[in-house]
Amino acid sequence: MKKNLLAIAIALPLSLFAADMDANGIVTKQSSTDVKTTIDRIEMMVKKKGLTLFNRINHKENAKNANGPDLNDAELIIFGNPKAGLKLMTKDPKAGLDLPLKMLAYKAKDGNVYLSYRDVKFYEKIYNLEGCKVQNKMSKMLDIFSERATLSPEAFEVLSQKNKEAAKAVEAAH
Repeated sequence: MKKNLLAIAIALPLSLFAADMDANGIVTKQSSTDVKTTIDRIEMMVKKKGLTLFNRINHKENAKNANGPDLNDAELIIFGNPKAGLKLMTKDPKAGLDLPLKMLAYKAKDGNVYLSYRDVKFYEKIYNLEGCKVQNKMSKMLDIFSERATLSPEAFEVLSQKNKEAAKAVEAAH
């Protein structure tokens, strides 16, 4: 078991920044947990990073409250850093159509849970962002968030433990 967790911890950094986007700039990753846990993890990372959490929308619950059709679990989280978003919007105000950032976790018809978001690097194809580089940092952040949020409970625990140990080491060094 310990060997497996070590292999996961070693493989994780290799998988970071390896997101493949579709023709519309959408990245989709299969989650190893349910919709709520996936979005809970993103919310935790958003808060830990000091980003603004604008909203969390439960589409299944909203459909139920509207007496609509029964939907599979689906939650959208909306968050961002207004200063970073402003850098994009000063280049092209239309970038505000895709800001703040959004990530959607949903249970698909195949029974699996997926996490999808539009990669900020794609904005270069639809907005005039010449000379602006903040979208690369934002893209990396979304990739890290999505990789961590979709980990199995065991791998997530190993990563959390490593982060706690690293924080303690930094604190002890000061």
